Amino acid sequence: MADTSIRTMLLEFVDGNGASHIRELHIEVLRHRPGTPEHTIRARLSEAVEDGLLDRLGDGFYDIYAEDEEMTSVVSYPQRCSAWGVASYRGNCDGRLLKDLLLRYKVASCADPMEGSGTSRDVVEGLNRYKNKGIRYWGGDLRTGFDLTRQELPGRFDFVWIHPPYWNIVRYGSGSADLSNCEDYERFRELLMACLRRCYEALELGGRLAVLIGDVRRQGRYFAIVKDVLNFPYGQLRSIIIKLQHHCTSDRKGYPKLEDVPIRHEYCVVFKKVQSSGETPIGLVDMPLLR
Repeated sequence: MADTSIRTMLLEFVDGNGASHIRELHIEVLRHRPGTPEHTIRARLSEAVEDGLLDRLGDGFYDIYAEDEEMTSVVSYPQRCSAWGVASYRGNCDGRLLKDLLLRYKVASCADPMEGSGTSRDVVEGLNRYKNKGIRYWGGDLRTGFDLTRQELPGRFDFVWIHPPYWNIVRYGSGSADLSNCEDYERFRELLMACLRRCYEALELGGRLAVLIGDVRRQGRYFAIVKDVLNFPYGQLRSIIIKLQHHCTSDRKGYPKLEDVPIRHEYCVVFKKVQSSGETPIGLVDMPLLR
């Protein structure tokens, strides 16, 4: 095995022996590559995890399906885990935040009505396969025929995850049902609120709605989309998580110095359903669903 890369040796060892800690892996590599330092083992393992090559691990030192029990209201994932979704899909996010929320809330049923490239679907599939969670999942998207602006979610869930377009930063398609196609912000807001209400109505009592959203700057003007989400008149606000953004498409473009600082964060706003949909929330404004 003299010509075999350390990374290949590690993957073969893991496949044959299951999840292992650094010491066991180090001993195995030293059998073939005497003198290899431990930090090299850690580096090659980290690369394999980031590339999604170790997504098959169960419990162990590099278990990507383990809950981050030390997660706080600020999260950052500089190196994307490619085990879920399609990284090249514009607006696609890393699945670790969703994974940690599913585990924290002990979710039994989850829906994503704007699943895009399928990150949420893949996260749930991995949790079910490697952690035996048995989470029931439903996902829909405008590209596959589900229009959240006019259709109800098919059933009730104890967790709904929605990652809508940030207005028209990225245009995903055409037509009046595509939020990213709205020229006017007020129309975007109207559609977004209708979508969030449908998500909320699909929650079981005690269930949670998690909305991942970012703000937009247009011609110097700042549109705080999160402000409208926070004013959503349903449920009980439980968390505002700040998610730092990395590797944005705009990072690869040259711009003159901006008058104001660039936006490099987004928000995950979590609401809890604390009453039945038939009751009127305190301070409810008239929010008719679009038909």
